[in-house]
Formats: sequence, C-alpha cells, structure tokens
Amino acid sequence: MSKDKDKENKSVPESEETVVEPVPAAPGTEEIPDKTACEEDSEPDLIALAQQKIDEYKDTLQRVQAEFDNYRKRTADAVKNARADGADDVLEAFLPVLDAVDIAIGMICDEATLKGVKLIEKQFKDLFSKYGVEEIEALGQDFDPAYHNAVMQVEDPENAGKVVEVVRKGYKRAGRIIRYAMVKVAN
Repeated sequence: MSKDKDKENKSVPESEETVVEPVPAAPGTEEIPDKTACEEDSEPDLIALAQQKIDEYKDTLQRVQAEFDNYRKRTADAVKNARADGADDVLEAFLPVLDAVDIAIGMICDEATLKGVKLIEKQFKDLFSKYGVEEIEALGQDFDPAYHNAVMQVEDPENAGKVVEVVRKGYKRAGRIIRYAMVKVAN
C-alpha cells in the first residue's frame, strides 16, 4: 500500500498548488448578492411596505363598516316607513266605516239603538287614538290646502276664507295626512 501512496504523491508535485478559476457567468444573469447584506438594507423597506399595506386595509375596512352601518340605518328607516304606510292604509280602509257610523248616529231615533251605535263609534275612535290617528280640525278654521280639500264654495263675506261646513272628516297620523277633510269654504 505504501507503494500506491507514493505513486499518487509522485504524480502531483508538492510545489504546485491547485488553482480553481471561476466559471464566467452566463449572459443575462446577475450575481446574487450576499443575503445578509441584502436583508439588512431592505428590512426597513419591507416594514414600511407592510405598514403601508396595513394602513390601506384598515382604511378599507373602516369604509366598508361605515357603508354597512349606513345601509343598516337606511334599511331600518325603509322598514319603519313601510310599516307606517301599511298601518295608514289599513286605518284609511276603516274610515268609511266610521263615516257610516256617524251618519247612522244622526238618523237613529231609538235611544237603545243610538246608545249601542255610539258605543261602536267610541271603540273606533279608541282604536284610532291607540294608533295616533287624529281628526283634522276644520270647522271654523282658516282654509288650509295642506289639510283641507275644498269641494264647495258659498258666499259669506263675514267668514271669507274659513271653513263653514265639513262634508267629510279628515284624519292625520304622525304628521302625515291619511285623508284630507272635504269642506265648504266661504268666499
């Protein structure tokens, strides 16, 4: 064995050193810089970029939350208005019945029957007051087209511009007109 080692040692002279020459880089490729130097230089840039992204996402989230809150409020208002409109429609449907009861009260001569019909009228009025329905005051008031619908005019210079007779009662609920009062107005 020692002879084999001697042959190997003789083939490479001891005085010569082996030099490895670098292989030239292929065209279009760059040298990769040292990772530790690159990380140190770009770490603040990455943190700043991450913070910028965080701020963008946070701003977007706040806008979406605000838009959703506005949507929820608009929807709640729309539901509230729809319920009020529905209640107004139902109450308006009962007004002709109340008108018929008022006419009946004026025509009934029997005291017992009159008492019973007045009780029905009171129940209607209690129901309407429960839902905030108010009769529009018209008789003797100045004519107001926001509340009154003039269907007739009579000559009466003393009461000019005033309501002299109510043909059909008007009603309002929560500031909204359910039915305009039909009135005669003096000229």
